[in-house]
Amino acid sequence: MAKHPFPNQEKKRLAEWKKADIFKKTLQKEAPKGHFVFYEGPPTANGKPGIHHIEARAFKDCIPRYKTMQGFRVERKGGWDTHGLPVEIEVEKQLGFSGKKDIEEYGIEAFNAKCKESVWKYLEEWQALTERMAYWVDLENAYVTYKPEYIESLWNVVKAFWDKGLVYKDYRVTPHCPRCSTSLSSHELSQGYKDVKDLTITAEFVVTNGSHESLNSDIRTAILAWTTTPWTLPGNVALAVGSDIKYVVIEKNDEGGEGRFRFVLAKEKLEEIFEGSEYDIVTEISGQDLVGTEYAPLYDVLRDLADEENLKKLEENGYRVHAGDFVTTEDGTGVVHTACMYGHDDFVLGNQIGLPKIHSLDLTGHYYDAVKPFAGRYVKDEELAVDIIKDLAHRSLLFSKSKHEHSYPHCWRCKTGIVYYAKDSWYVRMTDLRDELLKNNETIHWEPSHIKDGRFGEWLREVKDWAFSRERFWGTPLPIWECNSCDARECIGSYAELREKSTSKLAEPFDPHRPFVDDIELSCECGGTMKRVPDVCDVWFDSGAMPYAQWHYPFENSDRFESGEIYPADYISEAIDQTRGWFYTLLAVSTALGNGAPYRNVICLGHLLDANGKKMSKSLGNIVDPNEMMESYGADAVRWYMYTITQPGESKRFDEKILDEMTRKVFAILTNVRSFYDLYKDVGEMSEPSAHVLDKWILAKLHALIAYTTEHMDSYKITEPVREIGEFITELSTWYVRRSRDRFKDGGEDAMYAVATLKTVLTELSKLMAPFAPFFAEELYLSVSGEKESVHLEDWPNGPHEWENAEIIKHMQLTRQLVTLGLEARETEKVNVRQPLGSITIHGMEALNDELIDVAKDELNIKKIVFESGEELSADLDTTLTPELIREGVIREMIRRTNSMRKNADLTIEDRIVLSVASDSKEVTKAIEEHKDDLLQSVLADDVQIEDSADESYEVQGITFSISIEKVM
Repeated sequence: MAKHPFPNQEKKRLAEWKKADIFKKTLQKEAPKGHFVFYEGPPTANGKPGIHHIEARAFKDCIPRYKTMQGFRVERKGGWDTHGLPVEIEVEKQLGFSGKKDIEEYGIEAFNAKCKESVWKYLEEWQALTERMAYWVDLENAYVTYKPEYIESLWNVVKAFWDKGLVYKDYRVTPHCPRCSTSLSSHELSQGYKDVKDLTITAEFVVTNGSHESLNSDIRTAILAWTTTPWTLPGNVALAVGSDIKYVVIEKNDEGGEGRFRFVLAKEKLEEIFEGSEYDIVTEISGQDLVGTEYAPLYDVLRDLADEENLKKLEENGYRVHAGDFVTTEDGTGVVHTACMYGHDDFVLGNQIGLPKIHSLDLTGHYYDAVKPFAGRYVKDEELAVDIIKDLAHRSLLFSKSKHEHSYPHCWRCKTGIVYYAKDSWYVRMTDLRDELLKNNETIHWEPSHIKDGRFGEWLREVKDWAFSRERFWGTPLPIWECNSCDARECIGSYAELREKSTSKLAEPFDPHRPFVDDIELSCECGGTMKRVPDVCDVWFDSGAMPYAQWHYPFENSDRFESGEIYPADYISEAIDQTRGWFYTLLAVSTALGNGAPYRNVICLGHLLDANGKKMSKSLGNIVDPNEMMESYGADAVRWYMYTITQPGESKRFDEKILDEMTRKVFAILTNVRSFYDLYKDVGEMSEPSAHVLDKWILAKLHALIAYTTEHMDSYKITEPVREIGEFITELSTWYVRRSRDRFKDGGEDAMYAVATLKTVLTELSKLMAPFAPFFAEELYLSVSGEKESVHLEDWPNGPHEWENAEIIKHMQLTRQLVTLGLEARETEKVNVRQPLGSITIHGMEALNDELIDVAKDELNIKKIVFESGEELSADLDTTLTPELIREGVIREMIRRTNSMRKNADLTIEDRIVLSVASDSKEVTKAIEEHKDDLLQSVLADDVQIEDSADESYEVQGITFSISIEKVM
């Protein structure tokens, strides 16, 4: 239900825009300044749009609108992100699948067909939101990432990477989602961290052959190693120590009193781990002294899983202590349990010293059958850690257990905790491009500015090679073919090239997706057959390459691209998480291609939270429906909220109470001002500039506002000018219009000057508001001026030079400061402002000119203002009330009461009245005689009748009276 009139006005305006095709006309508008390039970060339409999408789309929309009014042509090509895990997981849920095996049994062709259908599930909701909030973007010609022409451009980019030697295949530990059975890139990984409490274990690795004499005692000796991932213990192949770290061998009684035991750990961790225990230090040794020590495996299962080569490595190097430069004493015991297939440092160490590479679990995160007693168990199952603890304790190999809270990466879409898993994967050498990435970032203007060298710059300085391939189904197929007879590989960069090299004819129309592309074979020079690798590309590549693929470049639009007409972007905007998502992949792709920075200016947005500062989620029940907010307050109000509540990069709390208050302070107040203008617009206008101080002041303020807004918008600062517009609206209403009311009512030449001034202000203000509140700006523009079909076809106001008047702004500010002092003095003396007073003395302020003094006198209802020197600003109020002042106060009260009656009777300025005043006091009669003309003009009365009466409805300084009104028919 609408709480304000604005939603209904907006819906009416939407229909009119659509009928008149206003958006298209803005694109056809004369553009003397040339092209301004905007890129749309593509949303995925298989999820519902939320209130945070209004935030992003509001910031995306205002700059293109502003630039269009400035004389640029701004093509705003929409786009849809249609590939990847988000879509696959949604379809898996619909089909009741639990992983890749189910998909393969169902059939890749059928599954991908479901994915293609799913991406449009909420298309109507997205289109409705886009239209309702007046986000002007071209959805008729939107790019779609699954379209063949889009994928062909992507292949062309991959081929360019390939030709530059940036693409390689490697066997290494990758962050792997066991639920989705695919790797994640570093930028995907950064988006899924969660604070979790995991069971941790300090296990006892019993020495069988020590490298130091203290380790070969008849007393049982165990090396203590700590791990936050107990599931990796069956895959343990070694222990790592720091060569230069000091270790101790201690001896102590068993807590059960059954004998003596020896333990090995870092000296630095001794007091922490054995606090409160009695023990003897047998010896102190270096980490190097421990190297070569052999121990009994906790789970002797890898022998059954190893091939001949790895079995040999296990015998030669396995279950021994080795030196690792990554070992520290920050956590744990100073000894690192090493399962080289499930950790980066472990894997590097394994390569250096020849550790066996044996997996104990498959890609779905389940142990192989050989891993007793946990065969088939899922490693991310919380109960598994408990069972491992029980098993180790039963075999006296558990030293301690605890809960450890830490931040751990999870799959950004399915929310499963990742595992680090060694496997083959395709990479792009971004580390080779680190310096170029940083250099290109230097050319980008970031708002807020700290993102450039902070969050984004830090990410670039620590950039990792891009894990580019995914072992999935619905995505851009990696265009690499491998020979089954030799090591030859070939990357295909176009469909024409594929047709030329394929051993069979391609279907027309050609669908490059799996499984169709999987069936295409190429001939190898060795005589063998080349088949495409089964992987698809990281879905972030789809969006990161959109500057090229959205235009099917280089197969089409080469001239536009190379001329700068469509590349690079002058402006983009998304939320802060895209610093490691879309913002990064855009820069990564363009840098790898040698094309510099793909965007010049970016506004990075903070996240939207609920009114209490909590993240919005269905489980918390604090989701805000964007449509409900627009239905209640209007799209402009929601947009205005997003612009002004906090700076762009800061998190925004969405509070409906504040939204309501903002709607009243901005749009309701300005509606009242426009309604006031409507009352008097027919009195006529003066063509020459007004000499009245209030007119000169408000036009000077308008000029300053135009200059301020233009300067900040050119710097991509949105919050400041929108807030400033709100302040201007307040001043326009509470100072200019209120102080000018009597001038408008006068009906003479001065009224015509005031009407002309207010018309100018409202017309120019409508243009200033157009990028931010497009509906309201249109209403204001068409109702006040409307020289063109739409305010959005207007030029951006620059403001006539003659409006510039910094001096009058300064002096009016002093005037208002004086008024504030006077009102505070009245409040202190408890004298109502409707009661005229004789004088006030202002200390410590320079004297104002007569025009401004008259404004202040009228506002304070004081006959005289005296300025005196003084070190401190202060005011002395003369509260002496003469009979003349009291009688004038009676008239002021009479005017207020009469106009209140007029309002309650729904009378307009066209309605005249006869005023009747009844009082026993002769002072009332005398007051009316002295101020009759002012009274009649102020209440729009033809006459005033005075009657004797005992009715004492109102009282001023002991004088009582009553009033009544009668409409003149």
